[in-house]
Amino acid sequence: MSNEFEALQSQWQKDKNSFENKSQDIEEVFSLIRKKKSWSTRFHYGNILVLSIVLIGIITFFYFVAPVQELLSRVGVGLMVGGLLVRIIIEMISVFKAKKINMMDSALNTTNDTITFYNFRKTIHGPITLGILGLYTIGFYMITPEFSLYFETWQIVLIDISYIIGAIIPFVAIRKNIKKEIKILSEIIELKKKMTEEAA
Repeated sequence: MSNEFEALQSQWQKDKNSFENKSQDIEEVFSLIRKKKSWSTRFHYGNILVLSIVLIGIITFFYFVAPVQELLSRVGVGLMVGGLLVRIIIEMISVFKAKKINMMDSALNTTNDTITFYNFRKTIHGPITLGILGLYTIGFYMITPEFSLYFETWQIVLIDISYIIGAIIPFVAIRKNIKKEIKILSEIIELKKKMTEEAA
């Protein structure tokens, strides 16, 4: 009887230690997920801020400094402003979607929500961003004919070249952050899968 009691007590202690270790592991995973999710959300807010500053700058420039008169130029300005506005709205939607992911929900639900969000962000960073960038670039070059009425040819060439150079620098920086965000989202998914397996 004494041996059976000791065996039962020993088994209970093992189970207790195993449970405590598992709880610690899950808490560590949750902590990592929260940190990574926090970086991702700050990335969205940063995008909103930068894009809003650029949008205000463009609107101010074409309203006060160089109000364009030709229809082609106005359509060009519309494409530039519209593209930026759409991108800002997309970032706001991303913040909303990210906040809807409940970290305290069941691991399976949270993993599924994160995978859905990850696929959404991949689509945004792929064809949608390229489409917006393409429209913005077309819009910029649609203004060139009217600018050629006020500037000399060498100045127009300089403006066009400066746009290309000016676009490459932010594109490289943004691309780096996009890759980091996608990597973090992938890591969150892996951590949640690990947590699901440990909780099972």
